[in-house]
Amino acid sequence: MNANIQIIAKEGWFGAIVWAIIFLISAYLDLGFITFVMLLGLAFWLYMFRNPERIADVDSMSFVAPIDGVVKNIDILEDSVCVEIQTRCYDIGVIRAPMDILSANLQCKNGLNLYFSNNDKKYMLNASFSLSWQERNDTYRIDFFPQLLDTSRIYATSNLAVGDRCGYMKIGFTKMYLPKTFNIKVSVGDKVYAYESIIGYNQ
Repeated sequence: MNANIQIIAKEGWFGAIVWAIIFLISAYLDLGFITFVMLLGLAFWLYMFRNPERIADVDSMSFVAPIDGVVKNIDILEDSVCVEIQTRCYDIGVIRAPMDILSANLQCKNGLNLYFSNNDKKYMLNASFSLSWQERNDTYRIDFFPQLLDTSRIYATSNLAVGDRCGYMKIGFTKMYLPKTFNIKVSVGDKVYAYESIIGYNQ
């Protein structure tokens, strides 16, 4: 596991500094209610970008959730099973390795960060990134579709142990394409937590 642990994810540092400066200025000027609002804004921002440490005990055949959120859809495709997770503003946005990954391929697509559009338009126009790798002759792929904040990225793709921090996405959707032989352990509507919730097992 990564030893460099930060209480607040670095993707939220700049915003936290801005909120803190505005709060201090409003407090210095004794702006009353505005100062209180700025304090609430700072507190909410710090909550949004919290970065807790997690310790879980998972076996080598399990595939854990790579990010916090809610399971929105499960599709049985021709050669894979697709599990879709929605990550909201108050979910933790840290992306963690869902299994041991020796080396993965990262593909990125530049685009917009549309939020209030229909899903088809968002998937077509929004920026996205994809992580894929091979394990025991099986192919795994995770597609990330950020929708609002421009802080989403993958920053590690190799020599990852399950649960290692490897990226960040605050608001958006994640689609996991797993082998058809997988025994899926989640259902639509389930709340999942990165590294702690098991998505399924390879049979």
